[in-house]
Formats: sequence, C-alpha cells, structure tokens
Amino acid sequence: MTRQRNDEQRKREIREAATRCFVRQGYEARLLDIAREAGLSKGGIYFHYATKEALFHDILDKYATLLEARWDFEPVADQPADRTISRLVVAHLRTMQDEPNEVRLYNLLVAMAAQEEVFREKLDEIQSILRNLYKGAIERGITEGVFAPGDTDALATSVLAYINGLGSLSAASETGRLPVTPELGAEQVLRMLKVRTRASSVEFAAPTEFVAADPKKQPN
Repeated sequence: MTRQRNDEQRKREIREAATRCFVRQGYEARLLDIAREAGLSKGGIYFHYATKEALFHDILDKYATLLEARWDFEPVADQPADRTISRLVVAHLRTMQDEPNEVRLYNLLVAMAAQEEVFREKLDEIQSILRNLYKGAIERGITEGVFAPGDTDALATSVLAYINGLGSLSAASETGRLPVTPELGAEQVLRMLKVRTRASSVEFAAPTEFVAADPKKQPN
C-alpha cells in the first residue's frame, strides 16, 4: 500500500508540474521541461507515463473528475430558478478567478479540440457537466415563468460561452482578476435569460425615400 501511495503521490506531482508547463508553453511543452519542473529526471517521467499524450490525457481525466465532484449536484428546488442561476454563476466565476490554471488548461483543450477528435470528445465531456447543471435550472425557470421560453441546450451553451469568455480574460490578465465582478456577471446572465429578441420576429419597413419608384406606376 505504501508503494502504491508513493506512486500516486509522484504522479500527482508530475501532473501538477506538467499543468504548469502546458499552461505556460502550450502543448509544445517537452517532457524534459516537465521533468525539470517536477524536479525529476526524464526517466522518472517515463516510469509513470510512456508519452506526453498519455500524461496530458491523465491531466484532462483528473480535471473532468474534479469538475464533476465540484459541480455535479442537483440545485435546491425551494428557491426561485433565477436565484439558483445567479448563485451558480457567482460561484462559477469566483472559482475561475481563484483557479486561473484551470481556465488556462480549459483554453488549451479548446485549442487542441480544433485539431483532434479525441480532444473534441474530452471537451464535450467536460462541457456537458456544467451545461447540464445550467440546463436544469433554466428549464425550471422557464416552467416558473421567470425565463423566456427557448431551446434549453442552446441557452445553457450561451451561458457557458459568456462565463468562459470572462474566465479567459481573467486568465490572460496579469492580475488574474475578472473584467467584471461575479455578481455583475450573474446579473448579465439573468438579463440574457429573461429578455431575448428574435430578429425573425421583427419586420423592417424599407424607408420610402430609398425605394426605387417604378416608372410604370407613376401617376400621369
């Protein structure tokens, strides 16, 4: 058991060192860079991970497990859905601000997903954890009449896109601060869900001065 615990501890240290390298250098980070960051020889990395890809996938698997443990729960149903959404967004944004390397790792995964199917599948797995959480609260809000009706999958995806955008800005900032407070971010999400307009439902009349006259229809 002691040997197994030591191996798991060493793998955790390698993952942490590799994450720091990946968020600084991107996927181009070399195993030699990771070994130096972890205070190990390159052989020490190979003892636990045969390839850089295997190490990166292990990091992503642990990241997905962390997100699931953190967010995979059923929000309480005895409070209005808009309050539930507000509290979720505030907690989500505060976590992003406190854990900038998680945001940077997510951004790297997004970039990798554009290149390889295996990373697209992992991105979908990670996104679905939070999308389902928001989707459930949005569905309840529509039922309660506090949110405008709409495609709940698309709405949850839009909420996540907004939140991830704020997280990306904070991760790129020298201070690591969000461009807005978590509370203001939550207010914006509620506005997105409560008030929506559809261009297809609005008819625009062409100004008469820009309508070309038909000479055949001109009065004599």
